[in-house]
Amino acid sequence: MKSSPRTSLWRHRDFRLYWTGQASDVLGSSLSSVALPLVAVITLHATTWQAAILAAVQKTPPLLFSLPAGAWCDRVRKRPLMVATSLVCAVVMGSIPLAAACDRLTLVQLWVAAFVVGSCHVVGMSASLSYIPQLLPANRLLEANAKLASANTLADIGGPALAGALIGVIGAARAVAADSVSYLVTAWCTLRIRTPEAVPPPRAETPSLRKEIRAGLAYTWRHPVIGPLVTTNAITSTVLAGTNAIWIVFLIRELHWSPQVFALVMSIGASGGFLASLTTPRLAARYGAGPVMISALTLAPASQLPLLLAHPGTAGQLAIGGGLFAQLFGAVTHGLTQRTVRQRACAPDMQGRMQATGQWTAFGLRPFAALLAGYAGTTLGLRTTLAIGACLLLLPPLRLALTPIRALRLAPTP
Repeated sequence: MKSSPRTSLWRHRDFRLYWTGQASDVLGSSLSSVALPLVAVITLHATTWQAAILAAVQKTPPLLFSLPAGAWCDRVRKRPLMVATSLVCAVVMGSIPLAAACDRLTLVQLWVAAFVVGSCHVVGMSASLSYIPQLLPANRLLEANAKLASANTLADIGGPALAGALIGVIGAARAVAADSVSYLVTAWCTLRIRTPEAVPPPRAETPSLRKEIRAGLAYTWRHPVIGPLVTTNAITSTVLAGTNAIWIVFLIRELHWSPQVFALVMSIGASGGFLASLTTPRLAARYGAGPVMISALTLAPASQLPLLLAHPGTAGQLAIGGGLFAQLFGAVTHGLTQRTVRQRACAPDMQGRMQATGQWTAFGLRPFAALLAGYAGTTLGLRTTLAIGACLLLLPPLRLALTPIRALRLAPTP
């Protein structure tokens, strides 16, 4: 189905299905992002180190599989991969409440499930992000990414609230079953898309997977626009992976938050991302993609101050919720702008490898960051470790400000 610039994408049937499937996926993942750590910390009585291991296990698959997945996605059709990975995730996440019902749930199963689901996410994300330019023309990508960001942030708002309600009624382990159902919805929506997907053209000589990976790395890192964006994302993602690995322990054990308060504040903070999804297209059109991305990145270190200064009580909870609101506003504004710039700047036959290289570069160091944060939190203290992370978040906006991207007005085309 074709879409003219004047026609809303909500009237594009296949985009609606794609949007619904992605929203369901993110809603379930948002729910389990709250439920899984709470299962570890509260149900299975995990230590700070064991909670950090869970975070590291979740973040290891991009390091291992991003690059092969990207090269693979450039060779085959994307939709079958999207469906298959969703079905595998549904089965794996469904095993957690089943084991809890049989009183057989362990930390090892939680770690294995997190690793398998994370691995499927790597393949599914590479396929889904490189599929959007085939589903829509280039002049609709910013609008599409904004609508997808709104779905993500609405899911982030509803997911923690739903998690808090379900956990309060049926327990954290059983609440994970909702994530399993969300993957089934994603697979069903993806199967119903009718837009024919172009089969990758046959090659006179099919290069080895290793050569294609090297070509994708060289193309992405040497690109004058994509390269700086990818390295900036890597710095931000690595630092946040470390702080996010320990902050739930900090909130529950040092600030004495209940699971319900944690879920509620997460939902309040996620509304900042929803606001960003509505305003970013206009901000980028008025001020330019470069200035918008740099300004958005500066919100990350500033948003950490309430977390560092807060004390137990309602005032601290509201302050942290406000900081999280600002952080997610900046993250979504930067994220959907740089994603659109990269999609438009990338050659069609490099989309999968470009996305995978970006994913590998951004996420590859996250498991080590989580483990390092767990060690630092144990030896230096949680608040000191979070303060170090806040200082490191000053580097990404500085990195981007030192490149010509600071004056980028329009997303370039290949």
